[in-house]
Amino acid sequence: MSKAVFISGYLYNLSDNIIPFLNKNTDLFVHTWQGNDNDRWIKKLERYKKYCGDFTLMTEKPKFERKRISYLYSTYAAIKMAKDIDKYNICIKFKPNLDAEEIEYSPDPFFHFKKAKLQSRPLLNDYKMDDCIYGTVHYKSIDERMFTAYPKTLKKIFHKPFNKFFEEITNIDKKLSEMMGENYEGSLLWTELFEKNNIPIIQDINLKLPNNRQWL
Repeated sequence: MSKAVFISGYLYNLSDNIIPFLNKNTDLFVHTWQGNDNDRWIKKLERYKKYCGDFTLMTEKPKFERKRISYLYSTYAAIKMAKDIDKYNICIKFKPNLDAEEIEYSPDPFFHFKKAKLQSRPLLNDYKMDDCIYGTVHYKSIDERMFTAYPKTLKKIFHKPFNKFFEEITNIDKKLSEMMGENYEGSLLWTELFEKNNIPIIQDINLKLPNNRQWL
């Protein structure tokens, strides 16, 4: 199975828990920022080349002060680096600083989609398996640190012209800031972005993510 893994944002506390997701049939795409002591983490990431197929790395000077916008742009840039994204059977978006030695993950989108479709009839009648995002859902929002998707879904969100994408995420950010204050949880921005693009979020019960460090 051909797979793409996308890593975005600063690489602080990059963990070896990413290694089990890599093999010679997996291409790794990374977008990250220059400066702020990030260079040593970039060097660590480059050691993972031997575990994967193609390895593509892009670094830029920071563009945005607002972290939510910066992280979404970085994800946009990482996904755009896959010039032939349709060749992959599955895609994984991965945040590098997940605080666990091992991530419990056994992807089975067919099972999760079938179960969700049966339990929510007829809400998913007009959707196919590759129309959805699969991840950990807390109440009504997705944990954006890691999720599984198909090329079709990622293209729908991230293959827009940058000006259009930037306008979309900044408008959502403004709306959420007015409703809940500027320090709202970033997962709400991702959730709203998916919903605005008519992408259902399906609970992946096989994915176990560690708690955010801020809550420990």
